[in-house]
Amino acid sequence: MGYPEEIEEFNERIRNAIVGKTPERKIWVTSLSYCLRKAALSIYLGTFKYERTGEMLVGSVLHEWLGNALSSEDIEFEVTVEYPLEDGWKLVGRVDAVKGNYPLEFKFKGFNGEDESSPKTPDEMNEPPKLAKEQLNAYLNMMDKKLGYIYVFDRNGLSFKPFPVERDKKAFQRILRRAKVVIEGVRQLESGSFPEWIKPRYGKRECGGCLFRPICEAVESK
Repeated sequence: MGYPEEIEEFNERIRNAIVGKTPERKIWVTSLSYCLRKAALSIYLGTFKYERTGEMLVGSVLHEWLGNALSSEDIEFEVTVEYPLEDGWKLVGRVDAVKGNYPLEFKFKGFNGEDESSPKTPDEMNEPPKLAKEQLNAYLNMMDKKLGYIYVFDRNGLSFKPFPVERDKKAFQRILRRAKVVIEGVRQLESGSFPEWIKPRYGKRECGGCLFRPICEAVESK
């Protein structure tokens, strides 16, 4: 009996989880900006594509709108990039757009003025978001490019400001070290142990809406 493609994919993930295998040895750049234990569990259980927050879904809609509005022959959107790691692993990402030699990342931000010192528009920002810069720098190194731009949009009025980002090789080495932590975490999971030594990057505040919170709490309570 044949199954629809979506069901067969789900069946394969169940088989992989049962025997402790991962179908693809790949680590997404975006996952390295947060809790590395979560990244390891996500790879081991094959759940990355289902971990989308409401904020991410809104961003996806705005990205799609921007791609449709700016579509032309001299710009490519949603460009997949890869970088080889150890033992068949690879670091992967998806650059929002590439214009000539310049990788571009689009970030849609709300400017609600949490306090008096907060910027009210993109023009009032002095630098791009830290994690956006970290991710674009990874793409620059993976693509061997020297310069890229982060476009920060006000998602309410859609005013924007581009920020140049120069390639930083030392910062990329830190990303690669974080990737090695994830690989070791997956290896431990595959051997039947839990990588309790991997801690959230930003402390317990990362755990609030995490899919794996019940698992971690159960292990850490023992």
